[in-house]
Amino acid sequence: MKCGAWHQCGDKSQKLVVEQLNGGYGVGVILSPRDLTEAKAAEYSTQYRGLGADVLIDPQFYVPDFTNDNLESYTISQFRQSVSLLNQISDADLAQLAGELQALNASLQSAAVIAPAVLYEAGRNDIVQLNARLFDAAKSVGNALGVPTLASVGLARSVTSSPQTITWALNAATALNADGWYYAFEFEEERIPSGKDAVYRCLDAGLTLAATAKPVLHAYAGPMGLLSLGFGASGVGIGHSQNLWKFTRERWEGANGQGGGGNAPARFFSGALWGTTIYPDETGQLSAGVRSQVLAPPTPFSGPVLATPPLPWKRWDAGKHLVCVLAQTYGSLAGTTNARVNANTAVTRLTGALTLHAAIKGLGMTLGDNTDAYQANWRLAMTDLLTNRATDFDFMEL
Repeated sequence: MKCGAWHQCGDKSQKLVVEQLNGGYGVGVILSPRDLTEAKAAEYSTQYRGLGADVLIDPQFYVPDFTNDNLESYTISQFRQSVSLLNQISDADLAQLAGELQALNASLQSAAVIAPAVLYEAGRNDIVQLNARLFDAAKSVGNALGVPTLASVGLARSVTSSPQTITWALNAATALNADGWYYAFEFEEERIPSGKDAVYRCLDAGLTLAATAKPVLHAYAGPMGLLSLGFGASGVGIGHSQNLWKFTRERWEGANGQGGGGNAPARFFSGALWGTTIYPDETGQLSAGVRSQVLAPPTPFSGPVLATPPLPWKRWDAGKHLVCVLAQTYGSLAGTTNARVNANTAVTRLTGALTLHAAIKGLGMTLGDNTDAYQANWRLAMTDLLTNRATDFDFMEL
């Protein structure tokens, strides 16, 4: 698996990804059947691969009976049905599913096959058995195409709420003969995961997968991907929209996934704050010294913000800037495969972010997005991981 940022495609992001790859930002693309027809997926796959990116397609069986017009264009969608019906799927139908998966991944020239899987739910042994059967079908496809097969490890809230249920689900997932892990962790609903205990459980579970010595692609990581390479992930899924900043099943439960916002002003994602400020309402109130620290790093999309005087800036360009900052940062972290080094780098960056947030408060300002609500907890979660799982970090360094 290529190490670094993977563009997690979502609503209206296909051309954005082309622009990012043209600039050298990101190493791969994860196509979303929810947001793109099969014909368009093939078209964009050719374009992305031509720009040097590896391509994967996520079958998105998380809520298996959800469908929309885009999903219905895929031949594998004939197998989208309730978990109770999927539990009854015959071996002949599984073989047909494998055939459709093979045709799809061959058409896209996927770098690996992501196995379809339902979200792991606490106490649901039927889902464990179903995911094992779905994985075996996908593994036969990977073997036939000569590419790795990644097991989908999607942990639902009923699992992520306690260490015991997480261990149970990971034991089931890691029993699969996978070549790597496509990992998604469902948090409670909030803009960015902020609870220290929940974030720690996400990192702890990711480290358990990484300690198998097989690559982990942390899907729907977004800004929290700063921590992903610290638990040993190889790839980090990023996107422009807030519903791509963390895994949420609501994207497959009938929500439109447009993100909303109306006429809300643009947000500048600051690599130094590791959070957003409202442009120009908040950035314009900063002292010159603090402002120069906040408005970093520059990207090809942040020119109007850095102009003298600052110019109008579109929300869409703010999204491009955010993706670019994430891709640059994760690409830099991926320069080392040492998880402990990356974990400590994340801790250092979060410490700097907290210092800069304190400087802003010293100016008598409170940022409207409450973007200093998570950095301290993220830092605590990572430092606890470094302490509690020191032996695993030692093992991964061997």
